[in-house]
Order: sequence, then C-alpha cells, then structure tokens
Amino acid sequence: MFKSNKIQTVGTVKEFLNPSTTTSPKKDIVPLLATGTTLPLIFSAMPTFSFAESVTASTSVKTEVSQKIITAFQPLTDLVQGLSYPITFLVFSAAGIYWLIGNRPKAVEMLQGATIGYILVQLSPLLMRLLVSVTAGF
Repeated sequence: MFKSNKIQTVGTVKEFLNPSTTTSPKKDIVPLLATGTTLPLIFSAMPTFSFAESVTASTSVKTEVSQKIITAFQPLTDLVQGLSYPITFLVFSAAGIYWLIGNRPKAVEMLQGATIGYILVQLSPLLMRLLVSVTAGF
C-alpha cells in the first residue's frame, strides 16, 4: 500500500564517496554577503538547550517509576501488615504461657522476637521507599 514501484537511481556509491572535483563551482560574492548578513539572525533564532531541563525530565521519570514500584507492591505490604497483627498476638500469648510455666528465658526470647518482627513489618513501607530512592540514583 505504501510501497512505490518506481526505482530511482541517483548515482553510484563510488560517485558518492569520491565526488568529481573537475568542475569548479562558480564563485559569486552576492550569496556570500547575504549569508554573512543573515548569520547573526540564524544564530539568535536557534533554540537554546539547558542541562537543567534534561535533568528535570529524567528526575521526573525516575520519580514516576519509583511511585509505580511503590504502588505495585502496596497490596503485598498491606497483606503482610494485616497478617502481622494476629501473628504477633499469638506469639505474645505463647510467650505469656511460657512465662506462666516458668520457662522465662524462652518467653523473653519470644517477646523480643515478636516485638522486633512487628516493628520491622510495620516499617516495611518506609524501608521499601528507602530502597527505591537509593536505587533510583543508579
């Protein structure tokens, strides 16, 4: 549909790579003067590029990717946080039973483990944001 059946030959590869220098171009001073007077206008109309704009664009892309990663893992972190409540309650209850039985070192060990685990699970969104922000620099 978009294909052209005509084949146009412009020249050979040899002619392209080695243009003939036998014909000398006709030198005319008027085009040179016209070019010289319009040159400042051309340079003043050229767009300027700033490094800060490209950094801002790449920073916004990194921020956007970071937010997508965080929102992708949000259901998983919510699930783990939701499961941490009953599991911590069960471990605290078991530690209380060990305390009542007289196995206090085991009860203290369970209380410490449950407390540290609960705190780490509750801080998991913060830890994930920290990891994403650290890896966004690479």
